[in-house]
Amino acid sequence: MHMDRTDLKLLALLQEDAAMSHADLGERVGLSPSQCSRRIQRLSNDGVIRRQVALLDEALLGFNVEAFIMVALTSYASEAVVAFHARMIANSAIVECCALTGDSDYLLRVVTLDLPALSLLINEVLLGHGDVASVRSSIVLNRIKRTTALPLRTAKES
Repeated sequence: MHMDRTDLKLLALLQEDAAMSHADLGERVGLSPSQCSRRIQRLSNDGVIRRQVALLDEALLGFNVEAFIMVALTSYASEAVVAFHARMIANSAIVECCALTGDSDYLLRVVTLDLPALSLLINEVLLGHGDVASVRSSIVLNRIKRTTALPLRTAKES
């Protein structure tokens, strides 16, 4: 798959505001709206653009606790891992789950309404099934930086 500088500029703009019209995008990158539309469709078809979503404000929706949780499993048997993965996928408070190298097996990012909801998640979803050996959690006090944008600069632009 070949992407040129215009594709990268379009992607950078879409990462800032995916609701921007093709006319506005075209004006910013020097293309007609139809050319923008075709490029965006190609990038979507190629899987570069996986989907377009709205980013919501957690606090305004009442989600007052964000935490990162390190999890180590008791067993790496296929059945245990599959069951753990299924629980992680099924729980909407777990917004990210990554398998890791190192001391812990997984890192979870969770968002809950309050501390009792976080406690319930830790005690029932994580520890209540016998497949988790240890849990270490850290509650976010202040978010310094969060972005969903990938660093798309080319070497010449850096």
